[in-house]
This record gives sequence, structure tokens and C-alpha cells, in this order.
Amino acid sequence: MADCSTTKINANITLCEPNGGIRFGTDALLLADFARNGIKRGKCIDLGTGSGVIPLLMLASGSNADFIGLELQPEYAETARKNSEQNGFSDRFEVVCGNAENYKALFESGRVDSVITNPPYMRNDCGKSNASLPLAVARREISGGIELFCKAAGWALKSGGSFFAVYRPDRLVTLICAMRNNNIEPKRLRAVTASVGSAPSLILIEGKKDGKEGLIFEKDLILYKDESHSEESEELKEIYKRF
Repeated sequence: MADCSTTKINANITLCEPNGGIRFGTDALLLADFARNGIKRGKCIDLGTGSGVIPLLMLASGSNADFIGLELQPEYAETARKNSEQNGFSDRFEVVCGNAENYKALFESGRVDSVITNPPYMRNDCGKSNASLPLAVARREISGGIELFCKAAGWALKSGGSFFAVYRPDRLVTLICAMRNNNIEPKRLRAVTASVGSAPSLILIEGKKDGKEGLIFEKDLILYKDESHSEESEELKEIYKRF
């Protein structure tokens, strides 16, 4: 078992996370909330599950779906399995250690109701590299990026199945192209901003396998009432309450 730290996420979830790796953040929480009405039942794959926080958040908040978490890094897959067991969801949340490149061997074609992902955001050829390899793999497209994740999603999803992702605004075109290249039509998009008037920091998106053209832009999700980020917005407070 990897060397881990334990965090109490809320009254229902205790999360172990490998030290030196990526930690649970607001992006995972916002994605879980964005997808909660679309993942209430059926089977859902979480691509790049990490420590398993997104399935755990959704299960603890009342989702009736069954989750499969795919994780490349063995120490994270092991941690996600432990988190599933310790939080009482081992019968509803299965963890698979594997590479999304092997999606045809890992998943049956057209059998999954939904796919959710908080993928690596950064290209491997830009910015300062991470000293920690596990952290670098989680943040950078070292072992595959959004195109690969959309290929896996497009393969596994039923026609009409839902795809949910959180991504960087500056790479929105890359995300939408990857979705359409794999027969996932963007249907709903929401920008996340720190405060009123600030540029988006994240993008939340929903797509439908074999969906028709038509994209709804929802109002921005504003996280703070003020530019100093000292007071959370009412909507962010409500999201915390739901989880």
C-alpha cells in the first residue's frame, strides 16, 4: 500500500490519498455536482479515477449508479480500492488498474450508461515539469490525454449515453474536437469563474453519444462573492451542502 494521508471529506467520506501525488480539489467536487442529475442509475466509468473521489462523492450523495474506476497508476488503483472498501461501497464501486489505451479489451462496446472524467489537463511539452512522477502523470498527458479518454468513452458508451468532463478553458477546442471525433456531441457547457467578471478557470461539459447538434451554455458558476476570494458564493455553499 502506498504511503497515504487520510482526509475527512464530509460526514460520509474518508479519503486516503498517496503522499506526493495529486490531491482532491474543487474541480472534482464541481464535476460531481455538474453530473449528479445525469448519473443517477445504470453503469458509469470514471476514467482516471485517482483515489476514487468522484465515484465516492456521487455514491455518498445518493447516486444509484454502479461505478467502475479505471486508473493507470497501481498505487492509486490500490488506494481507490481501499477507499471503496473503507467507505462501504465495494459492492458498487469496482477499481480496474489499466491503461485507457487498452479500452477495447477493458470494456465492452456500447454497454455503459455514462462516463465521467477529470483528465490530465496539461500537454506534456509545455510548462514546468513536476518533480513527482505520480503527480506528473495525473496532471500531464504523459500516458494519454483527452483524445484517448474520448476514444475510450465513445467505445464504451451506449447510444444516447452521457459523457461528463472538467477541463481547462484554453483547451476547450481540443476537448470538443476529441468529443466529436468519437461521436460524442457536446450538449451542455458551464464555465467556472473565481468571481464576477473574472475569466473562466475551468470548463464543465456534458455530451451525448450519437447526440444531435445543439449546445446549451449555462450561466457561469461563480465561486466567490468578492475579488479577494474571502467569501464563498451561495451556489458554492449549496454544492458543499449536497455533498
